[in-house]
Amino acid sequence: MSNSTEDLRAEVIGRLRKSRELYQQCVADVSAEVAYRGSEWSITDLLLHSTGSYGSMLSRILGEDNPDLGGGYDSDAAWRRVVDGILSSIDKAISSAELPLDQLERSGKQVSGSIRALDVIVLMANHFEEHLAQLKDEVRPREGLPNI
Repeated sequence: MSNSTEDLRAEVIGRLRKSRELYQQCVADVSAEVAYRGSEWSITDLLLHSTGSYGSMLSRILGEDNPDLGGGYDSDAAWRRVVDGILSSIDKAISSAELPLDQLERSGKQVSGSIRALDVIVLMANHFEEHLAQLKDEVRPREGLPNI
């Protein structure tokens, strides 16, 4: 492996292109049913993990002046980011729901017909509530945490 930036860039682009090609081949015949199968390390879990945190690290390096990326894995900080992420997603949904009514009436096309912005926000709320019920009623009790 060369130390020059140009050579390293060319090498990593080749590796990434090959990886993309192989990922595409590996998932081409996978149905959604198979992709989500398994309680541990499903194909979906593996793909989600593969996207990992390197993208945010790269964004910080490119977008900030000399960001402090930490010295190793900090599970407390990672957990705070997860919590901040869900709360931020809900905040964005709330902000979207507070848009003027004419914005909420805007629509897009789907195979099943048109869908309004407000309909998407309702789907988001349903999704948050579904997984909140799992967290409250299944996961927390399983982990011995008090009822909420």
